[in-house]
Amino acid sequence: MTRAYKQTMKRGISPVIATVILTSIMLTIVTIALFYSTSLIDLNRQTMEYEYAKEQLTYVATALEQVAFGEGGSRYARFSLTSTGISLLPSSQSITVYANNVKVYESTPLVLQVCGGPLVTTTPKLLYPETGDLATELSKVVAKSGEPIVIVYENFTGRACAFLVPRLRAFYSSQINVTEGSTKKRYNYFILHIVELTKGTLGGSGTIPIVLRNTGITVDEYVFYYTSSVTLSITVGPKTQTIYLTGPDADGSVLIVKIARISISSS
Repeated sequence: MTRAYKQTMKRGISPVIATVILTSIMLTIVTIALFYSTSLIDLNRQTMEYEYAKEQLTYVATALEQVAFGEGGSRYARFSLTSTGISLLPSSQSITVYANNVKVYESTPLVLQVCGGPLVTTTPKLLYPETGDLATELSKVVAKSGEPIVIVYENFTGRACAFLVPRLRAFYSSQINVTEGSTKKRYNYFILHIVELTKGTLGGSGTIPIVLRNTGITVDEYVFYYTSSVTLSITVGPKTQTIYLTGPDADGSVLIVKIARISISSS
């Protein structure tokens, strides 16, 4: 009886059982490999689509400048919306502008947003202009002459998103002599540029065009006597900034407020 027991122990695992175990292990390995390879492919696809969307958004920023205060007309850029999404959202803060204590503008601006797929991550970064510090550009409500009137930056807010944000631009233009009665007086002229994004028809899937179209420019003139400068007081949400526009000695100042309304649509 002892000999029979020892012989039974030497037989080991049945070949059939061994085959089943090895097959199960191989299937598990293959399943895990397929899962990770599929996730990696999705990650690469979503990342590439998001990077392309960011490039297009920076192009939109430069095109918007031309459409608003350059050649006018319209421009377009194509966005792939397989995993990314695009939307035009109201800012969380309204903006009010006073010039020498006179209200010249008030609105709640819209922001163009492009978000990547759920697998994409990012960190806060300034995309346009290409040089500069993100915190500095975000705090700069009023740009100077020669500086872009919009900025583009990215941040992670539950998803990796890039934002196109309009801002104001103010600068001294020139001094003009004006004859009032028989007296010649000198006036300093200052320009305030404002871009208002308006929502057109946005929709579609796959690759769609995003069209920027200038729907009109309004021009308002504000005359301030006995001063050669203009003080702008800009309130954005709870914060207020003061900008001093100065020029040569003059008998008065004139502020020209140009508001360009740009429609954003997919048709």
